[in-house]
Amino acid sequence: MQACQRHNYYHHHSAAARAQPESKICWSCHRSSAPTALLCDNERCRAIQPVGKGVTYFDLLLDDGKPSFDVSAADLRRRFLKLQQTVHPDSFSQKEDVERKLAEAQSSWINHAYATLKDPLSRARYLLKLQGREIDEKDQIADPELLMEIMESREEIEMAKTESQVADIRLRNEQKVAGVVERLSQAFASGDLARARDLTHHLQYLRRISQTVHGWEPSDA
Repeated sequence: MQACQRHNYYHHHSAAARAQPESKICWSCHRSSAPTALLCDNERCRAIQPVGKGVTYFDLLLDDGKPSFDVSAADLRRRFLKLQQTVHPDSFSQKEDVERKLAEAQSSWINHAYATLKDPLSRARYLLKLQGREIDEKDQIADPELLMEIMESREEIEMAKTESQVADIRLRNEQKVAGVVERLSQAFASGDLARARDLTHHLQYLRRISQTVHGWEPSDA
């Protein structure tokens, strides 16, 4: 999706769904800093700051800060490593207790942000949460076709006798995952959140199939 399309959609939807991040007041020098600042903006201070109120994972890990399903894995990784280098707890081991605790909190938050955005399923769930469309993992399958698909896949796994059969199931499931991810991208790009929510449910169940396949072991019978 082009940047302008992403901007137009989220400009009209995200702004209304969540409050804008608040500027920070440094605990040390009491000067104002940007919501996403890891360190105080005051060059004479540069004390580590707490996680900003209202700041999203996109604000911190994407250069433009715009929520989007379409992200560059390489850019995300580059940004993550840069941020972690700034707040790594080892760099604050000789600082006072408040700074050590803030470094640990920032590092943990950045780790969780990266883990969320690098994975298509958790990224989709997070986007929906920002829009007030949070998905419960315990939600039941409402689509009869999807229910039948999942039941057939589980039966195939249970009936599988050889590594070759399981490998074939794994390949077909991976192809389904790729197709759902592509449709998710289109749904988010067009602002069809109802469709995006349905597809995220689909992807969630395909992920469970992947986990089942990964844990398959040949029967002794």
